Amino acid sequence: MNADIVLAWLVAGLAGAAYLAALAYGVVQIARTRDLSRGERNLWIVGFLVFPLIASLVWFFAGPHPWGLRWGTPAFR
Repeated sequence: MNADIVLAWLVAGLAGAAYLAALAYGVVQIARTRDLSRGERNLWIVGFLVFPLIASLVWFFAGPHPWGLRWGTPAFR
């Protein structure tokens, strides 16, 4: 095999492993957050897995309750 191809596969494999590790870390952090109800936690995890970049940015800048929204409050009923 060509050395360039092997290097490309190695870099892609390491990048993929880092991405999966970051996803696992994010899900664990969401699951450990005690400030969330079960429904909110599940919604965050699904959102994080479907839209990882957007959900990460919202979590980082706005926190687990962006704009004060809470699951189960009268606004959501």
